[in-house]
Amino acid sequence: MKADIAHIRETEKTYARRENGFHREIAVIDPKTGRALVTARIYWPGSTAYCALWINAHPVNGRGNGKAGGGGYHKPSAALAAAIDDAGIQLSESINGVGDSAMERALEAIARAATGKRRFIIHKAHA
Repeated sequence: MKADIAHIRETEKTYARRENGFHREIAVIDPKTGRALVTARIYWPGSTAYCALWINAHPVNGRGNGKAGGGGYHKPSAALAAAIDDAGIQLSESINGVGDSAMERALEAIARAATGKRRFIIHKAHA
């Protein structure tokens, strides 16, 4: 999977961050510095999943938010897909509703595009 970050931006939307309903976090970490380059947090306080996405890979910075409601598909990956789109990033493959492994591949692709590096640590935290 590849990520196009040519139009990366920091969105003004704020609905994704929730104090309650933390579900999971996936962070892509630079093994040399220990810094999180890309972080996605999923909040699921009810029937809608929300995602907050941060890209902090100096000099590339971005932020996006997304949400997914309804039923019959993988909501966390759909929310992440919406957040990636909100941040102005284009992926070579859709991750909308696809699942956990697609989420990790997408975040790693964003880190690769932002830094040019190939090796990362994927850190996952669950509620």
